[in-house]
Amino acid sequence: MNRSALQGASATVALLVGGLGLGSPAWAATGSDTETIQRVRQHVQMLKENRPPAKAVRKSATAKSALRLAAYSPDELAAEQAAEALEEMAEPTIVEVPVEMETDMDPAPDMAEAVPEPAPVPPPPPIAQAEPAPPPAPKAEEKQVVTASAEVPPQQEMPGVLTRRGTLVIEPSIEYAHTDVNQFSFGGVAILDTVLVGAIEANQANRDAVTATLGLRYGITNRMEGELRFPYMYRSDSSTNTFVNQSNTAQRTDLSDHGLGDIEGALHYQLNDGMEKWPIMVANLRVKSTTGTGPYDVSRNNLGIEQELATGSGFWGVEPSLTFIAPSDPAVFYANLGYLWNAQSDINKQIGNRTVNSVDPGDAVRMGVGMGLALNEKVSFTIGYQHDWIMKSKTKFADGEVSSSSLSVGSMTFGVNWQMSDTTALNVSVGVGVTNDSPDVRLMARVPIALNLF
Repeated sequence: MNRSALQGASATVALLVGGLGLGSPAWAATGSDTETIQRVRQHVQMLKENRPPAKAVRKSATAKSALRLAAYSPDELAAEQAAEALEEMAEPTIVEVPVEMETDMDPAPDMAEAVPEPAPVPPPPPIAQAEPAPPPAPKAEEKQVVTASAEVPPQQEMPGVLTRRGTLVIEPSIEYAHTDVNQFSFGGVAILDTVLVGAIEANQANRDAVTATLGLRYGITNRMEGELRFPYMYRSDSSTNTFVNQSNTAQRTDLSDHGLGDIEGALHYQLNDGMEKWPIMVANLRVKSTTGTGPYDVSRNNLGIEQELATGSGFWGVEPSLTFIAPSDPAVFYANLGYLWNAQSDINKQIGNRTVNSVDPGDAVRMGVGMGLALNEKVSFTIGYQHDWIMKSKTKFADGEVSSSSLSVGSMTFGVNWQMSDTTALNVSVGVGVTNDSPDVRLMARVPIALNLF
């Protein structure tokens, strides 16, 4: 595969590894990051190309320990022992030291008589005939071993599946969601099966939302990246509310609103390289703020019906998750498992004819699976499924406490990514709800742009 094209692929694992994404659509976790396929394939290929020889890693930097570790056969062990013996034989060759000492010391009568005797001098020639040539040969090998081991450290700079160190990815995106709602509610506060709170209302609504988001991802290291998301939402709701009473009063409401959504931050860390048949594992932690207008912050009429539209959830959320990525060229399989914790919030407001003291929104267990397929160097395709099990929410009123029903949200996702240049890609995704609690359809377009800061 063309390496320049692969290097231009944006490391958009932020949504993929971040699971569902707090405040993000359910399908975004699996269908919106097809360029991740190119990043994973590049990571696996570079691991294969840059893996150092096994012997070079095992051998030590010192010559003696290198020779010992290299002795895998009896012959090599014998060669090592011979080399050490030759080194010991070479040490006694310095025999001329006593002669030098004589020249430095004051002359004495008996020492002067010992100088003319050349008898001890002949031994050096036999030692020279022993030819200490073999020792240099192992030393040459030792230098080569040290050189091989010195080449190992650059492997630490090998990039992973996340954004490379020092790279900033600017990712503008736009999303459209449409939902048809046909349900019963009571006083606009809660949907209950057995407890009626306030006025009974039959609601039929068409809801459309357009969200423009500026995403920023930065590679802190080759294994860790940080992420920030700044959403701005426009909503338009058209609903018909029929109040079940003697006259069956009907009220039609058309509302539209816009404003800042809930800002999100996340950290992603790659736990392993995915070698030896292990999948690549990425740990994620995502936090959602309450910068948007929450559902209990909008104005309502005396029946508790909204007169404005919310642009945020109104509750802090924390989502830890773990992503598994298994490349099998040309496909990449992935799975995500996470848990969303929503913090309880004090409301203390009059909603309809009741006072809401506090709300504990239900937590959620999130699971997603999917597959990505690279069609060629520039185009890849993904298909996936995302499912959320949302637990019951608890609302405390001044005169009691009620719990809502749990929800099951599932959607199929499809995505296509086109690598327009070495630094820019276009990603288009579509999600279709497969359960009653899911949005009917979601569309998203993203353009990640990579900038190498250093």
